[in-house]
Amino acid sequence: MRVKAGRWLLAAAGLVAVAMLVWLARGGLAELSLQLVAWQRDLHRALSLAITALSVSPSRDAWLALLGISFAYGVFHAAGPGHGKAVLTTYLLSHGGAMRRALVLSVAASLLQGMVAIALVVVLVHGLGWVTRQAMGSVAWVEQASFVMVALLGAWLCWRAVRTLRRPLPATTDASLAETGGAWHGHDEHCCHGHHHVAPEQAADWRTALATVAAIGARPCSGAVLLLGAASLLGQFAVGVTAVLVMSLGTALTVSTLAIASVVARDWAERRLQRQGRQSRDGRWLGWVSLGGGLAILMLGVSLAVTGVNQPAAPLFGG
Repeated sequence: MRVKAGRWLLAAAGLVAVAMLVWLARGGLAELSLQLVAWQRDLHRALSLAITALSVSPSRDAWLALLGISFAYGVFHAAGPGHGKAVLTTYLLSHGGAMRRALVLSVAASLLQGMVAIALVVVLVHGLGWVTRQAMGSVAWVEQASFVMVALLGAWLCWRAVRTLRRPLPATTDASLAETGGAWHGHDEHCCHGHHHVAPEQAADWRTALATVAAIGARPCSGAVLLLGAASLLGQFAVGVTAVLVMSLGTALTVSTLAIASVVARDWAERRLQRQGRQSRDGRWLGWVSLGGGLAILMLGVSLAVTGVNQPAAPLFGG
């Protein structure tokens, strides 16, 4: 009875966590969000002043000031509400992942956001001769593509979870559980005993992880686009690119912290379940958690896409 109650408690906690993530992504904690946006605006003005000062009088102090402000902007930018953090943390909470994977995904998604902003300015401003305001208008279309990718990712995760739930659970024995320290590991025709090849399941997990990075990183940071536009006007585009990359590292710091917290929370839940000696049924339960995470990401993507169609004007700052 205690085991069943603990399992239901963990399930309820997981659903509450997912609901809170979706709520935060849709603009929860309004006062804090407004304060973060105000700080971002102040930092962006400081960025403009710093890059102007660097173009007028290049020096080590001017460089350090620009890079420091860029890093701080990235940290505060990632701390505000945004769909990227909600997607990544929901994915890690519901589908698991090692600490190293969480860090790799966080850094990759943050750097991809910066690279997309750089590519956008290179193509539209330097290639097609658009002004920065026109380039900023195109960000809304790129955002829509990112929202659609989030919805497709959620649908893909749901499909995988349903396939897992429909698969019969392999039989386990007390001896096999003892050999693995209580953690069940099944062997089938896809499992390579010599560990010389990557199993199809592992390859699928990495493909899903890469799709998660692409869905998050496809949306460029609007502040980065504005900074690159200002740098282009001052003839300091290379300086702007450097500042944007440092900004991405600041974003990665905040996102990585949330990602690590998600991994720690899931590991704690799995250890609790293992101590209760319910490994086989836990596999089924974790399948339902994965399905719930996929549904949350799907609903978030659809909601953002619909909102973007009805209100195509993107906010100045977001992530």
